[in-house]
Amino acid sequence: MNRYAPRRQRGVSLIEVMVAIVVFGIGMLGLALLQTKGAQFTKESSSRTSAIIQARSLADAMRANPLGVVPADGSSSYYLYDGTVAPDPSACSSNLPCAQAKTDLKNWLASIKAGTIAAQGVPAASVSRNATLGTFTVTVSWNGMDVNGDKQLTAADNGTYSFSLLP
Repeated sequence: MNRYAPRRQRGVSLIEVMVAIVVFGIGMLGLALLQTKGAQFTKESSSRTSAIIQARSLADAMRANPLGVVPADGSSSYYLYDGTVAPDPSACSSNLPCAQAKTDLKNWLASIKAGTIAAQGVPAASVSRNATLGTFTVTVSWNGMDVNGDKQLTAADNGTYSFSLLP
């Protein structure tokens, strides 16, 4: 009998080990990408939730100040805001509903800026009125995820939430 005759091969070859390492590495890269995307989606969700809460909080403030929404003298609502000029409560200090409305708007805008990333190219918030229907449209915009993947937040990456309010 030959002592050096080939015996049955046992164990794993180097190629099998290398293939296993490559498969494991690809799996780990996939998990890392999943973790990164999950963090981005969480950030976007947080901004959206904050924007919705802030928009609804202004609606509650408007319901608490009905004379600021529809003034008794027939003038336009004190809650109208186009997103350009900051509300100034001192401009109407003798008119309590007006001062309250402007203070509500000022505090609302500060909360939006603190809770969301500023939108690119559009106002962070606005309040408009549809005179035909008598409704107010409250709109909040924020800069969300990098949709096109160019690593720069642009107007195309903005998110917007708006709803109509019938006082």
